[in-house]
Amino acid sequence: MKLKLTCLGFIFIFVVHAIAQKDNFSPYKAHEYWFGGLNFGTNSFWGDVNDNTNKIFPTTPFQSSFYKNRHFVLGGSFGKMVMPFWSVQLEFKLANISGRNYKTGQEFFSYLNNEIAFITNIDILKIANLKTDWSAYVRLGVGVYGFKSRLWNTNTGDVVDAYPIMFAGNEIGVQNTVKPDLYQYALAIPFGLGAGYQITPELKLFFETSMTWINHDMVDVYSSDYKKFEGVWTTSLGIVYQFDFPIVRVAQSSSGVKSYDPALKKDNVEDEYNRKKRKSSTSFKPAKSHSKSTIKSKKAKRKYFSF
Repeated sequence: MKLKLTCLGFIFIFVVHAIAQKDNFSPYKAHEYWFGGLNFGTNSFWGDVNDNTNKIFPTTPFQSSFYKNRHFVLGGSFGKMVMPFWSVQLEFKLANISGRNYKTGQEFFSYLNNEIAFITNIDILKIANLKTDWSAYVRLGVGVYGFKSRLWNTNTGDVVDAYPIMFAGNEIGVQNTVKPDLYQYALAIPFGLGAGYQITPELKLFFETSMTWINHDMVDVYSSDYKKFEGVWTTSLGIVYQFDFPIVRVAQSSSGVKSYDPALKKDNVEDEYNRKKRKSSTSFKPAKSHSKSTIKSKKAKRKYFSF
Protein backbone atom coordinates (compact mmCIF):
# COMPACT_ATOMS: atom_id res chain seq x y z
CA MET A 1 0.00 0.00 0.00
CA LYS A 2 2.81 2.40 0.88
CA LEU A 3 4.54 1.66 -2.42
CA LYS A 4 1.38 2.47 -4.38
CA LEU A 5 0.91 5.75 -2.51
CA THR A 6 4.55 6.67 -3.16
CA CYS A 7 4.19 5.99 -6.89
CA LEU A 8 0.98 8.02 -7.07
CA GLY A 9 2.72 10.86 -5.23
CA PHE A 10 5.59 10.91 -7.72
CA ILE A 11 3.15 10.88 -10.63
CA PHE A 12 1.17 13.75 -9.09
CA ILE A 13 4.30 15.85 -8.55
CA PHE A 14 5.46 15.13 -12.11
CA VAL A 15 2.11 16.19 -13.61
CA VAL A 16 1.90 19.37 -11.52
CA HIS A 17 5.48 20.28 -12.44
CA ALA A 18 4.76 19.71 -16.11
CA ILE A 19 1.60 21.82 -16.09
CA ALA A 20 3.46 24.61 -14.30
CA GLN A 21 5.81 24.95 -17.28
CA LYS A 22 3.58 27.16 -19.41
CA ASP A 23 6.15 27.44 -22.20
CA ASN A 24 5.83 23.72 -22.91
CA PHE A 25 2.10 24.06 -23.45
CA SER A 26 2.21 27.07 -25.77
CA PRO A 27 1.28 26.06 -29.33
CA TYR A 28 3.51 27.09 -32.21
CA LYS A 29 2.26 29.35 -34.99
CA ALA A 30 0.92 27.84 -38.19
CA HIS A 31 4.06 28.56 -40.25
CA GLU A 32 6.57 27.42 -37.61
CA TYR A 33 8.34 24.13 -36.90
CA TRP A 34 7.49 21.98 -39.91
CA PHE A 35 9.75 19.04 -40.69
CA GLY A 36 10.49 16.31 -43.22
CA GLY A 37 12.42 13.12 -42.56
CA LEU A 38 13.94 10.05 -44.16
CA ASN A 39 14.76 6.75 -42.44
CA PHE A 40 16.17 3.30 -43.15
CA GLY A 41 15.82 0.09 -41.17
CA THR A 42 14.90 -3.59 -41.02
CA ASN A 43 11.72 -5.48 -40.18
CA SER A 44 10.43 -8.78 -38.80
CA PHE A 45 7.04 -10.43 -39.23
CA TRP A 46 4.77 -11.47 -36.38
CA GLY A 47 2.07 -13.98 -37.25
CA ASP A 48 1.25 -17.62 -38.01
CA VAL A 49 4.00 -18.43 -40.50
CA ASN A 50 7.21 -17.50 -38.73
CA ASP A 51 9.65 -18.74 -36.12
CA ASN A 52 8.64 -16.68 -33.12
CA THR A 53 8.98 -18.69 -30.00
CA ASN A 54 9.49 -15.52 -27.99
CA LYS A 55 6.24 -14.01 -26.71
CA ILE A 56 7.39 -10.40 -26.26
CA PHE A 57 9.51 -9.72 -29.33
CA PRO A 58 8.93 -11.29 -32.77
CA THR A 59 12.39 -12.87 -32.86
CA THR A 60 15.59 -12.93 -30.85
CA PRO A 61 19.28 -13.17 -31.89
CA PHE A 62 19.16 -16.85 -30.84
CA GLN A 63 16.65 -17.72 -33.59
CA SER A 64 17.57 -18.35 -37.22
CA SER A 65 14.72 -16.16 -38.51
CA PHE A 66 16.26 -13.18 -36.70
CA TYR A 67 18.88 -13.08 -39.47
CA LYS A 68 17.12 -14.79 -42.40
CA ASN A 69 13.67 -13.23 -42.44
CA ARG A 70 14.60 -9.57 -42.22
CA HIS A 71 14.20 -7.04 -45.01
CA PHE A 72 15.31 -3.51 -45.79
CA VAL A 73 12.76 -0.79 -44.97
CA LEU A 74 12.61 2.63 -46.61
CA GLY A 75 10.53 5.27 -44.86
CA GLY A 76 9.73 8.95 -44.88
CA SER A 77 7.66 11.47 -42.98
CA PHE A 78 6.28 15.01 -43.18
CA GLY A 79 4.75 16.80 -40.22
CA LYS A 80 4.61 19.67 -37.76
CA MET A 81 5.49 20.41 -34.16
CA VAL A 82 2.21 21.46 -32.53
CA MET A 83 3.80 22.13 -29.11
CA PRO A 84 7.35 21.66 -27.79
CA PHE A 85 6.43 18.15 -26.61
CA TRP A 86 3.86 17.17 -29.26
CA SER A 87 4.25 16.54 -32.99
CA VAL A 88 2.03 15.05 -35.69
CA GLN A 89 3.18 13.60 -39.00
CA LEU A 90 2.17 11.64 -42.07
CA GLU A 91 4.47 8.63 -42.45
CA PHE A 92 5.05 6.04 -45.16
CA LYS A 93 7.07 2.81 -45.33
CA LEU A 94 7.96 0.48 -48.18
CA ALA A 95 9.44 -3.00 -47.65
CA ASN A 96 9.18 -6.74 -48.32
CA ILE A 97 8.27 -9.11 -45.48
CA SER A 98 8.64 -12.85 -45.13
CA GLY A 99 8.36 -15.65 -42.59
CA ARG A 100 9.00 -19.35 -42.25
CA ASN A 101 7.58 -21.98 -39.93
CA TYR A 102 10.28 -24.60 -39.52
CA LYS A 103 7.88 -27.05 -37.85
CA THR A 104 5.39 -27.21 -40.73
CA GLY A 105 7.76 -26.31 -43.58
CA GLN A 106 5.58 -23.39 -44.67
CA GLU A 107 7.11 -20.13 -45.93
CA PHE A 108 5.57 -16.96 -47.30
CA PHE A 109 6.81 -13.81 -48.99
CA SER A 110 5.14 -10.40 -49.47
CA TYR A 111 6.27 -8.06 -52.22
CA LEU A 112 6.78 -4.30 -51.77
CA ASN A 113 4.27 -3.88 -48.98
CA ASN A 114 3.40 -0.30 -48.14
CA GLU A 115 2.25 1.40 -44.96
CA ILE A 116 0.71 4.88 -44.76
CA ALA A 117 -0.17 6.18 -41.31
CA PHE A 118 -0.92 9.35 -39.37
CA ILE A 119 1.40 9.39 -36.32
CA THR A 120 1.51 11.47 -33.15
CA ASN A 121 4.61 11.65 -30.94
CA ILE A 122 4.73 12.71 -27.28
CA ASP A 123 8.16 13.68 -25.93
CA ILE A 124 8.51 12.70 -22.27
CA LEU A 125 11.66 14.78 -21.68
CA LYS A 126 10.01 17.94 -23.01
CA ILE A 127 6.98 17.44 -20.76
CA ALA A 128 9.35 17.17 -17.80
CA ASN A 129 10.96 20.47 -18.96
CA LEU A 130 14.47 18.99 -19.12
CA LYS A 131 16.91 21.30 -20.92
CA THR A 132 18.66 18.82 -23.19
CA ASP A 133 19.30 18.13 -26.88
CA TRP A 134 18.00 14.58 -26.39
CA SER A 135 14.40 13.48 -26.80
CA ALA A 136 12.59 10.32 -25.73
CA TYR A 137 9.07 9.82 -27.02
CA VAL A 138 6.20 7.41 -27.43
CA ARG A 139 4.44 7.12 -30.77
CA LEU A 140 0.95 6.02 -31.73
CA GLY A 141 -0.92 6.22 -35.01
CA VAL A 142 -3.53 4.87 -37.38
CA GLY A 143 -3.40 4.13 -41.08
CA VAL A 144 -3.57 1.45 -43.76
CA TYR A 145 -1.27 -1.42 -44.69
CA GLY A 146 -1.13 -2.84 -48.22
CA PHE A 147 0.20 -6.34 -48.93
CA LYS A 148 0.26 -9.09 -51.56
CA SER A 149 1.64 -12.45 -50.47
CA ARG A 150 2.37 -15.98 -51.64
CA LEU A 151 2.67 -19.13 -49.51
CA TRP A 152 4.50 -22.33 -50.44
CA ASN A 153 5.75 -25.57 -48.89
CA THR A 154 9.53 -25.70 -48.54
CA ASN A 155 9.52 -29.51 -48.34
CA THR A 156 7.81 -30.06 -51.70
CA GLY A 157 8.40 -26.69 -53.36
CA ASP A 158 4.70 -26.40 -54.29
CA VAL A 159 2.82 -23.11 -54.03
CA VAL A 160 0.05 -23.56 -51.47
CA ASP A 161 -1.88 -20.31 -51.86
CA ALA A 162 -1.66 -16.61 -52.66
CA TYR A 163 -3.52 -13.53 -51.51
CA PRO A 164 -5.41 -11.41 -52.50
CA ILE A 165 -7.74 -13.08 -54.99
CA MET A 166 -7.81 -12.13 -58.65
CA PHE A 167 -10.88 -11.33 -60.71
CA ALA A 168 -10.55 -12.91 -64.17
CA GLY A 169 -13.64 -11.93 -66.14
CA ASN A 170 -16.71 -13.22 -64.32
CA GLU A 171 -14.78 -15.99 -62.61
CA ILE A 172 -12.97 -15.64 -59.32
CA GLY A 173 -9.70 -17.47 -59.09
CA VAL A 174 -6.84 -17.61 -56.63
CA GLN A 175 -3.35 -16.64 -57.72
CA ASN A 176 -1.64 -19.78 -56.54
CA THR A 177 0.85 -20.20 -59.36
CA VAL A 178 2.28 -16.70 -59.79
CA LYS A 179 2.96 -13.88 -57.38
CA PRO A 180 -0.02 -11.53 -56.88
CA ASP A 181 -0.16 -8.21 -58.69
CA LEU A 182 -2.99 -6.76 -56.57
CA TYR A 183 -2.77 -5.18 -53.13
CA GLN A 184 -5.02 -5.94 -50.19
CA TYR A 185 -5.37 -3.01 -47.77
CA ALA A 186 -6.24 -3.32 -44.09
CA LEU A 187 -6.45 -1.14 -41.01
CA ALA A 188 -3.04 -0.65 -39.34
CA ILE A 189 -2.15 0.75 -35.92
CA PRO A 190 1.56 1.48 -35.36
CA PHE A 191 2.83 2.00 -31.81
CA GLY A 192 6.29 2.12 -30.26
CA LEU A 193 9.15 4.15 -28.83
CA GLY A 194 11.77 6.52 -30.18
CA ALA A 195 14.78 8.59 -29.19
CA GLY A 196 16.45 11.52 -30.92
CA TYR A 197 19.36 13.94 -30.70
CA GLN A 198 19.36 17.52 -31.97
CA ILE A 199 22.58 17.96 -34.00
CA THR A 200 21.82 21.52 -35.13
CA PRO A 201 18.70 23.70 -34.83
CA GLU A 202 17.60 22.28 -38.20
CA LEU A 203 18.82 18.67 -38.13
CA LYS A 204 17.89 15.85 -35.79
CA LEU A 205 18.94 12.17 -35.71
CA PHE A 206 16.47 9.60 -34.38
CA PHE A 207 16.13 5.90 -33.61
CA GLU A 208 12.74 4.19 -33.50
CA THR A 209 11.39 0.71 -32.86
CA SER A 210 7.70 -0.04 -33.24
CA MET A 211 5.10 -2.68 -34.04
CA THR A 212 2.42 -2.19 -36.71
CA TRP A 213 -0.70 -4.18 -35.86
CA ILE A 214 -2.56 -5.24 -39.03
CA ASN A 215 -6.27 -6.01 -38.85
CA HIS A 216 -6.09 -8.94 -41.27
CA ASP A 217 -5.28 -12.61 -40.82
CA MET A 218 -4.10 -13.30 -44.39
CA VAL A 219 -0.87 -11.30 -44.50
CA ASP A 220 0.99 -14.63 -44.42
CA VAL A 221 -1.76 -16.35 -46.49
CA TYR A 222 -2.52 -18.64 -43.54
CA SER A 223 -5.57 -18.17 -41.35
CA SER A 224 -5.60 -19.59 -37.84
CA ASP A 225 -6.28 -18.74 -34.22
CA TYR A 226 -2.70 -19.49 -33.15
CA LYS A 227 -1.78 -15.78 -33.16
CA LYS A 228 -4.29 -13.20 -32.03
CA PHE A 229 -3.01 -10.62 -34.52
CA GLU A 230 -0.48 -10.20 -37.31
CA GLY A 231 1.95 -7.39 -37.65
CA VAL A 232 5.38 -6.11 -38.62
CA TRP A 233 8.10 -5.07 -36.20
CA THR A 234 10.32 -2.30 -37.61
CA THR A 235 13.55 -0.82 -36.27
CA SER A 236 14.89 2.22 -38.09
CA LEU A 237 17.43 5.05 -37.98
CA GLY A 238 16.78 8.37 -39.67
CA ILE A 239 17.28 12.11 -39.93
CA VAL A 240 14.80 15.00 -39.77
CA TYR A 241 15.12 18.50 -41.27
CA GLN A 242 13.14 21.25 -39.55
CA PHE A 243 12.04 24.49 -41.27
CA ASP A 244 9.56 27.37 -41.18
CA PHE A 245 7.29 28.39 -44.02
CA PRO A 246 7.67 32.05 -45.12
CA ILE A 247 5.10 34.49 -43.76
CA VAL A 248 2.64 35.58 -46.44
CA ARG A 249 1.66 39.25 -46.14
CA VAL A 250 -1.15 40.86 -48.14
CA ALA A 251 -1.56 44.43 -49.33
CA GLN A 252 -4.77 46.32 -50.16
CA SER A 253 -4.88 47.13 -53.87
CA SER A 254 -6.77 49.99 -55.51
CA SER A 255 -9.51 47.63 -56.59
CA GLY A 256 -10.09 46.61 -52.99
CA VAL A 257 -8.88 43.07 -53.57
CA LYS A 258 -6.11 41.82 -51.32
CA SER A 259 -3.02 40.56 -53.15
CA TYR A 260 0.40 39.35 -52.15
CA ASP A 261 3.07 42.06 -52.10
CA PRO A 262 6.66 40.69 -52.17
CA ALA A 263 8.01 44.12 -51.18
CA LEU A 264 6.40 43.74 -47.77
CA LYS A 265 8.43 40.66 -47.00
CA LYS A 266 10.76 41.32 -44.08
CA ASP A 267 14.34 40.74 -45.30
CA ASN A 268 16.18 42.13 -42.20
CA VAL A 269 18.24 44.52 -44.35
CA GLU A 270 17.20 47.52 -42.27
CA ASP A 271 18.05 45.78 -39.01
CA GLU A 272 21.46 44.79 -40.33
CA TYR A 273 22.15 48.37 -41.46
CA ASN A 274 21.21 49.82 -38.05
CA ARG A 275 23.34 47.26 -36.28
CA LYS A 276 26.41 48.11 -38.35
CA LYS A 277 25.76 51.83 -37.92
CA ARG A 278 25.70 51.50 -34.13
CA LYS A 279 28.95 49.55 -34.15
CA SER A 280 30.70 51.91 -36.58
CA SER A 281 33.56 54.15 -35.20
CA THR A 282 33.47 56.66 -38.08
CA SER A 283 32.73 60.25 -37.04
CA PHE A 284 31.49 62.80 -39.52
CA LYS A 285 32.89 66.38 -39.56
CA PRO A 286 31.42 69.37 -41.34
CA ALA A 287 33.05 70.31 -44.62
CA LYS A 288 33.63 73.93 -43.53
CA SER A 289 34.82 75.23 -40.22
CA HIS A 290 33.34 78.45 -38.76
CA SER A 291 35.73 78.93 -35.88
CA LYS A 292 37.12 82.47 -35.18
CA SER A 293 40.72 81.50 -35.95
CA THR A 294 39.73 80.32 -39.37
CA ILE A 295 37.86 83.56 -40.14
CA LYS A 296 40.84 85.70 -39.08
CA SER A 297 43.26 83.72 -41.21
CA LYS A 298 41.01 84.14 -44.22
CA LYS A 299 40.77 87.91 -43.68
CA ALA A 300 44.56 88.23 -43.42
CA LYS A 301 45.02 86.60 -46.80
CA ARG A 302 42.60 88.93 -48.58
CA LYS A 303 44.04 91.58 -50.91
CA TYR A 304 42.43 94.92 -51.58
CA PHE A 305 42.80 96.78 -54.85
CA SER A 306 41.98 100.47 -55.39
CA PHE A 307 41.78 102.58 -58.52
